[in-house]
Amino acid sequence: MDQDRNNSNESPYFRVAGEREAGVKCARCNKEIEQGELTASCMKCGGLHHQTCWTDYLNCGSYQCSQGTMTDTSSTALVISRDDLNHAEPLPVIPSYTDNALAISEKPKQLWNKLAIWAFFISLLGIPLFGIVTGLIAMILACIALVSHPTHKKGFGLAVAGLMIGFFEIIGWSAGIYFYSDTPHTNSIAFSEYAFDPSSLDNLPSHLKRAMKSNVLIEVNNGLFGHGMGSGVILSTVDGKSFIVTNRHVIDPDYNGSSQGVPADFDKTDRVTVQTIGQIPVPGKIEWIAPHGIDLALVSAPLNKKSVSEAFWNQDNTPLIGSKVFAIGNPHALGWTHSNGNLSQYRKQTKGAFTYQIIQTTTPLNPGNSGGGLYDENGLLIGINTMTGDKRVAEGLGFAIAFNTLLDLIPGTFQIPVQQGKIEGDAANESKTKN
Repeated sequence: MDQDRNNSNESPYFRVAGEREAGVKCARCNKEIEQGELTASCMKCGGLHHQTCWTDYLNCGSYQCSQGTMTDTSSTALVISRDDLNHAEPLPVIPSYTDNALAISEKPKQLWNKLAIWAFFISLLGIPLFGIVTGLIAMILACIALVSHPTHKKGFGLAVAGLMIGFFEIIGWSAGIYFYSDTPHTNSIAFSEYAFDPSSLDNLPSHLKRAMKSNVLIEVNNGLFGHGMGSGVILSTVDGKSFIVTNRHVIDPDYNGSSQGVPADFDKTDRVTVQTIGQIPVPGKIEWIAPHGIDLALVSAPLNKKSVSEAFWNQDNTPLIGSKVFAIGNPHALGWTHSNGNLSQYRKQTKGAFTYQIIQTTTPLNPGNSGGGLYDENGLLIGINTMTGDKRVAEGLGFAIAFNTLLDLIPGTFQIPVQQGKIEGDAANESKTKN
C-alpha cells in the first residue's frame, strides 16, 4: 500500500505557466492559472496545479488520481435495520407516461391573432364610414398580421378578409368621390316630365319651322353600356327613305376621336331608332361612316315625307364671324330645342392627312345636341354640332363640323341634293333647287 502511495506521489513536472496554461483551472483549488505563475503538472494524469497547491498536499488533486490516494480508512459500513425500513416514509407516486398519455397528446388551446381581428373590424367599419382611410389602415394591419402570424394562433382567414375588404373599400370610395365631384350638384330635373308640345310649331317663321321638322332624335342600343342618345338632321327623303346626318360618337360607343374602323355590327337595323315630331320611333340603319376618324356618320330610316322637312344649305354660304346662328337639337332628350348665339370663329382640325373646318360658336350645347344642326340666321345648315367645352371651367364654347366637310367626303352614290344660291326671305326658303 505504501508502494501505491509512493507511485501516486511521484515528483510532478514544475514549469512556469505560458499562454497554453493560462486560463486553465487548478485541479486542486479550481481557480484559473495566470500566465507566469509556477505550476505543477501531475506526471500520471497530467492534471495542472498551482505549485503551492501541490506542495501543500504533496499529491495530485484531480479526480482520477484522488480515487487512488484516499488515505481515510476509518470509515465504517452503513447498516440499515428492519426498524429503519418500517419507519421509512414512501416516496410520492409519480404518474407514469401511460397515465399522462392522453394529457400529453392534447393540443394546447389556440389563441386569436389580435392584429387580424382589428384588421377585419376596421375594414367593416370603413364600409359606412370614410373607407379610403379605414381601408388603408385595415390593409396595413392585415399585412402585418399575415407576415407575423404564429402557427398556433387563429385569425389567418380574418386577416385575408380584412385585406380584401380594405382594398375594395379604397377602390369603391375613390370611384364614388370621383363621380360625386365630377357631377354638377344643382337641383335635379326629371327631363322626362317635360313632353314636347307640337302646338309650339304653330306661327313659327318658315326657316325655323323647317329646321325644327328636319331635326330627329336618335337613340342607340349599346348593349351592356345602356342607351345612347343624340340628334340628327334630315338631308333628303327619296321613296320613303330618309338620309340623316349625325355624329359618329352618337351611334358608335367605341368611338374615341381617332377610330377609323367600322364596327362589324353596324349593319344591324335594330341598333338605331329614329324619331321625328309627332311620330313613333322607327328602326334606322347606319349607311356610312366618315373616313379619317372624322366624327360624322349617315343614317337612313323609313320616314313619312309629309311629316318631315329637309334641311336647306348652300355650299357658297359662309357667314361672317359675329353673325347670329342657332342650333336645333335634343339636349337631355328635350326634343326639338332651339338655342341661339353667335359665330365665334372658324378653326381647323387635322385627322391624318385630311384637314377640315370647325365652327366655334357661343350657342349653348348640351349632351343630346350632338349630331344636330347649326344654322345661320336665315335657316341655312352650316354645321353639325359635335362638342362643347367643360362647363365647369368654360362658358360659351361650342363646336360644330362645317357642313361642307360632309359634302366633300360623302360618296356620290347617296342621293344628297345640294342647295344652290343665297336664300332670302321665307318664300325663297320654300323652294329648293336640287343639283
